Amino acid sequence: MKEAKSKAFWCAVVLVTTLGSVRLAHAEDRGVPIVTVTGGFGNSVGFLGIQGERYLGGGRASLFAGLGYSAYGGEVGQYRKGIAGALGVRAYTPGSKHRAFLEASVCEIGKESWYNMESGLPDQASRYGPALQIGYRLVSRGGFTSTLSAGVGYAVGAKSSDLAALAAVGNLTIGYTWRRR
Repeated sequence: MKEAKSKAFWCAVVLVTTLGSVRLAHAEDRGVPIVTVTGGFGNSVGFLGIQGERYLGGGRASLFAGLGYSAYGGEVGQYRKGIAGALGVRAYTPGSKHRAFLEASVCEIGKESWYNMESGLPDQASRYGPALQIGYRLVSRGGFTSTLSAGVGYAVGAKSSDLAALAAVGNLTIGYTWRRR
């Protein structure tokens, strides 16, 4: 009788512990991210713009496109203002709230101007190229998303001292993430 009570007690402990851990695991499961839309500042959003991101592989990787307004650099009026874009991929660490990532993209690295010897006039260009960044993303239970990243980019075709071929790149954005439950 004593042995039966002991077995029943331990079975109850195991059952309660198992159910409790399943419930906790379920409480932490926020679903797999499907799509994120953010807006802010940085190379991956076209400097001041928006970005759409589609997740793959259960949320561990993503493809993104950004489009924005680029108007930075130099003296007032030195550079043309205009549309800038970015395309890239990200690989994420596991997790649903706090996630680190590695990003590879093609984006506008900067703008440069120079004196054109043939025409005798100043000339200017936006310089695009590959960029590599590391970053952090916070996604709240309700979907609020905040992203911060930094890295380095290579400005293809840079030919003046206005823009170094290797330049710092980064992003600061906020937005919303939709999940599949």
